[in-house]
Amino acid sequence: MRKTNRIARPFAALAFVLPAIVGQQGHAASPPVAAAAQDQIEYTVRAGDNLYRIAARYFVRQADYREVQRINRVADPLRLPVGSRLRVPVRLLRTEPLQARILAARGTVTMESGGAAVRPAPGIAVMPGAVLETGVDGFIGLALSNGSQVSLPTRTRVRLVAMRRILLTGSVDFDVAVERGKIETQATPLQADGSRFRLRTPRAVSAIRGTVLRIAYDDAGASITEVVEGKVAVQGDPSAAETMLAQGFGAQVSPGGAVAVEALLPAPDLVDAGKVLVDPVVALRARSQSGAKGYHVQVAADSSFADLVTEASADGDTVTLPALADGRWFVRLTAFSATGIEGLPQVYSLRRSLTGLSASAAQDGDRITIKWLGQGASDARRLYRFQLARGDAKAAPMIDEPGLQDAQMGVSGLADGVYFWRVGVQQYADGDVTENWTPFQKFTVTGAGR
Repeated sequence: MRKTNRIARPFAALAFVLPAIVGQQGHAASPPVAAAAQDQIEYTVRAGDNLYRIAARYFVRQADYREVQRINRVADPLRLPVGSRLRVPVRLLRTEPLQARILAARGTVTMESGGAAVRPAPGIAVMPGAVLETGVDGFIGLALSNGSQVSLPTRTRVRLVAMRRILLTGSVDFDVAVERGKIETQATPLQADGSRFRLRTPRAVSAIRGTVLRIAYDDAGASITEVVEGKVAVQGDPSAAETMLAQGFGAQVSPGGAVAVEALLPAPDLVDAGKVLVDPVVALRARSQSGAKGYHVQVAADSSFADLVTEASADGDTVTLPALADGRWFVRLTAFSATGIEGLPQVYSLRRSLTGLSASAAQDGDRITIKWLGQGASDARRLYRFQLARGDAKAAPMIDEPGLQDAQMGVSGLADGVYFWRVGVQQYADGDVTENWTPFQKFTVTGAGR
């Protein structure tokens, strides 16, 4: 696995998602939020509350009630109107750590937790501060304590900055930093108690309730956010206004902090979506789409794509996947634009049943011998079929031999002319039948009977 240096630059402060009116272009700017306000929560005063009691139970240091008194301009710390709201800096509050859990891990994956290296495996608990990394063939699926899921594809490094419950309000606070690569998050709706779920790169992004989004950060320092569902506020420069992205929009944040917004490309269609994947090399072709530079394919064992097994991208409409085992898989197809922003997804359920077949012909005098080799499950039963046509591959076969069990066929006594041949296989495995054919090949017979 290629070694990479940790990003030394500090992460920019994150902004809460504020209500905003989304215009016809799908995004709207809201005023900048002061950094101090970003790290505060609101508490509604209940009967019997006063600042001394609140501080004794919920503050790290009871003496910090004075700071809260100053922030809220409380005249008498022993008298708080019931129903009034106190703004309290999070740094003053007692919290309890929350855990995440590994849902799936494949390929080259690593995790650092508490200064020690831990091998990620399904079911393992992940604590705040952990760093997870995937290699060129690695995938990790992560479940947060509130049911939200985070998927790490290949070449991605993520730090779980904070996972905690604030005891004063019972609200949860998740802070996930993408240091390299790309993640997809399916965020469970948060309670209306001040709970927060923040995703960040060295640019700032805040996710709202029930949002499905992707966030990427590359070595050139550019950050990309793509909103599949919900709304997300993006802020490049902490002193600049936020940009609210609506569903179906993406934004690229330059190293200088400029935010460029564009509509996500629509979900593309897969050509021959119902076809069983039988060839040794799996090549999926997208129906060409206006504005698409290329396409991205991900394959998972589950419909939520927490358990990714392979992925590939290509400039152009055909994506070739690495080795894919037999089985039924979920396939997610997206298009990406010239700017590198990935579009809306289309998901398919496809069956993979390797039914590979290769063949070659050799001539010995006037006899032509065709030999073939099948590839597939070791316990599969295979029957072969040989066809030979004269003059044109589309002509009716002059020889058509089905049900062959041997791996070769000999032909002799052919008249002069051009001939086209191919071999087919029917494979029987696990109650299913798959079929595959070699391409037509040709040979020429001259001087027959001389």
